[in-house]
Amino acid sequence: MSAYVPAALSFVLFSLAAAGFLTSGNLLRMLMFLELMLNAANVALVALGPQPYSQAYTVMLFAIAAAEAGIGLALIIALSGAFRTLETENIKELKG
Repeated sequence: MSAYVPAALSFVLFSLAAAGFLTSGNLLRMLMFLELMLNAANVALVALGPQPYSQAYTVMLFAIAAAEAGIGLALIIALSGAFRTLETENIKELKG
């Protein structure tokens, strides 16, 4: 199996996740699609670069994805408590 098959898979996965992120109206779904895009980038890094530095970038991306998920879920919980909804069209303004 060549490196082009996982690269094509990561491209398709990233494209579907980006389309889902842009068309979704729910904050939780948008966060899940964002995580899927990060995982597609990880697959592309591993598929196209078998060198050790690409694997180090992949480990760093996993750490960034975990931190992003934690912060994103905290923001979603705060927004759902303030607005009582997770739909983006119902959240009109944010006050500081």
